Amino acid sequence: MTRTGRSVVVIAVTIAATCLLAGSLRSTQAGFPAIPDLPSSGWPLPEKAEPFARALIARVPPEQLDTITTTNPGILPAILRNLGTALLSHDRSLQRAVKGYATALVHAHARRIPLHFSDDDLHLLVTLQVIDPLRYGEDEEFRRVADTIVRRSLDASLPETLRRAAVNEINRAAPISFDTAEALAVSAGLVARPSLARYVEFRNANAKITTNGTEAIEASIFSINSRFASANEARAFLAAVRASAPQRRIIVIGDSDTRRGLGADLKRLRVDLIDNYSRPLTLWPRDPFFVVRTSGGQVVFVNRPNLQHGREEDSNMVRVLIEGLPQTLDARWKEARWTIGTTSFHNGQVLLTPEAAWISFHSVEARALEIIASDHVPTEDFGSVSGIARYMKAVRQAAEELSRMVGRPVRFVHELPGAQSLAAQTELMTTLGGAAGFDLDSIVTLLPQGGGSMTALVGDPSLGTKLAAAAPADDWRELQKTYALNADAKSIRDAVLQFHVSSVATGLQRFLDRCARDLAARGVHVRRLPLLLVPSSSLSIDEDRKDNPYFLVTWNNVVIERGTANHAEGFASGFPSGDHTARQTFNSAGYRLALFPPLPRSVVLNGGYRCASNEVRATN
Repeated sequence: MTRTGRSVVVIAVTIAATCLLAGSLRSTQAGFPAIPDLPSSGWPLPEKAEPFARALIARVPPEQLDTITTTNPGILPAILRNLGTALLSHDRSLQRAVKGYATALVHAHARRIPLHFSDDDLHLLVTLQVIDPLRYGEDEEFRRVADTIVRRSLDASLPETLRRAAVNEINRAAPISFDTAEALAVSAGLVARPSLARYVEFRNANAKITTNGTEAIEASIFSINSRFASANEARAFLAAVRASAPQRRIIVIGDSDTRRGLGADLKRLRVDLIDNYSRPLTLWPRDPFFVVRTSGGQVVFVNRPNLQHGREEDSNMVRVLIEGLPQTLDARWKEARWTIGTTSFHNGQVLLTPEAAWISFHSVEARALEIIASDHVPTEDFGSVSGIARYMKAVRQAAEELSRMVGRPVRFVHELPGAQSLAAQTELMTTLGGAAGFDLDSIVTLLPQGGGSMTALVGDPSLGTKLAAAAPADDWRELQKTYALNADAKSIRDAVLQFHVSSVATGLQRFLDRCARDLAARGVHVRRLPLLLVPSSSLSIDEDRKDNPYFLVTWNNVVIERGTANHAEGFASGFPSGDHTARQTFNSAGYRLALFPPLPRSVVLNGGYRCASNEVRATN
């Protein structure tokens, strides 16, 4: 169900329930104007709603209306829905009067909400804020006008617990835009630093990537919401990060349930929790933004201009971050700002090194499709030289645009079609297509070494097959426990081994073998890391199965630091023999691998540790 659908269901049910309590839409209150009946479908008609609104505003002060509807709640839905129609009146003076009246009504009602309020109290408050919940969910013009009321609907003098709960509730229940939600939080006295005040155009930011992706991490940024992680999972994870990095700042963008669940551990672990006020952010702050600095050291968060389907709200993650940065950190970062990048990107598809940004041709797919004005990768054209050339021209243009934005050369982890015969180009395109749907940082890790050399750890499903076949039953039981799989150890083992001969796994194998070969040809030292593909049918939670037929258990999805001791950090896999192999492989490449208790839903939704984190690094 969409967020709009949930808003209609949650709030409209409250309205329907109040109708049943009273049974009649007619008021017998002296002087109260007759309430027009609601139509059987659609919205109240202006010729009935507008005269009613004029009479109501003239005869019944907002405080009195709140008293009347409190004792006779059944009349409220018809009153509000008729006011909703009048709110869209072509008579501007009436529209202004309805706005003022509705704002005064919600203020009057909010002042009467008891200190120990209920969920129903919050539902009714949201109803008054949006006036007509059904119409707010379905009519964009109405929502735009109603938002002018929503923005001013909570007074800063109300108890803070009510203000916080009300902002959380409207974000949960209604399809409210981030701009409106932020304005509401500002007027309610909950946000002192509105993000729009810190926006800067990219061309005016005068910022660039000043790090090479290996410096010491000054601050880790996580997004941990109760929707995706329990308090116990979050606590175990954050405690391990703190133990591994005692001096690092840890920032968690989280909801009120996460704050309550962690409680005193936030202070004990020195975690700065920034309230997202129940905006539907995901667990993955890596993908939507990267971090740059100006020459004066000011931090600028660069948002991607392209929205990712199903994760559109993540485009507001940096705005939540800006709103809630602790004052000391904001001062240290010279009053951090945010901007929007000049070209499409997916930060989980870009691997930064001192000399270059490494990508695959999937990394720039969104921009390439914009260039050729297509809604899909035109595989139907890849049987001809001209069809391949057209798409690859767009890929190269997109890579050049990315290079200009990140301020360093862009290199591909594999060869591109171009000068080969048609048969060779077609075969290469088929091979490269095997990684469609996989984030590059989940299957390839680049480890810079001294003297400008580099080691590539390239994922390998065939090593995963060998690992799976040799692993003891205890490993499979641990995997089952970690990800709440719905089968016994032997059945999970058999399902994994069977999936490893599927077209998905064999296509990925061909892609990674090609990457390993092409990177080696560039002089990169290549080692292989096992990859496990676990069929999603093994998952107990239906919601986690819907997008992909598999989830990756990967040791590639890590964040690295170089220094006196080279360091990599990621999620423990829940598969001990794989963790042991990964530590050995990283160690052989000169990096110590620290593995933290995982956030399991990040993994089963195909986002590992690097996806679930972003960072601000120390400057050179």
